[in-house]
Amino acid sequence: MAGTQNIGESSDNPVAINVTAMVDVIFCLCIFFMCSFHFRQLEGKMESWLPKDRGVNATKVDKVQVEEIRIFLYFNKGASDTSTAVTRKVGATQVGTDEQMVGVLNQLREDFKKNNVTDFPVVIDSDPLVPWKDVVNVLSICKEQRFEKLQFAGPH
Repeated sequence: MAGTQNIGESSDNPVAINVTAMVDVIFCLCIFFMCSFHFRQLEGKMESWLPKDRGVNATKVDKVQVEEIRIFLYFNKGASDTSTAVTRKVGATQVGTDEQMVGVLNQLREDFKKNNVTDFPVVIDSDPLVPWKDVVNVLSICKEQRFEKLQFAGPH
């Protein structure tokens, strides 16, 4: 133990110090600082210094080609009729009937073919409140038009 000495040994320090309490205090301080330490998270941030005088593209892009066709289905809570309760959009174009949806989908397919893109998905992005019959209806329209890659968007 601390502070004891063997028989026949002379000690230079006549006062015995009990280090047990000091070690306990140090461990308590270590645990306190470990528990109160907060890591700083960097989520997608990368510090960089880019030149301000060059590299800025001043010309406008004529038409942006997206890599997918996205169909949005929204549920309108205030609608009394079930046929108007769901709003359907193909990209930014709102479609009301199935024939309009077929026309817009085929037009987008032609745009992809003009740009030599043959492998593109059709993503169905549905609000959780949209009835399944409307989602299945859109899925059936896409299958009838022979779209091969059909996907569902995840929750956002």
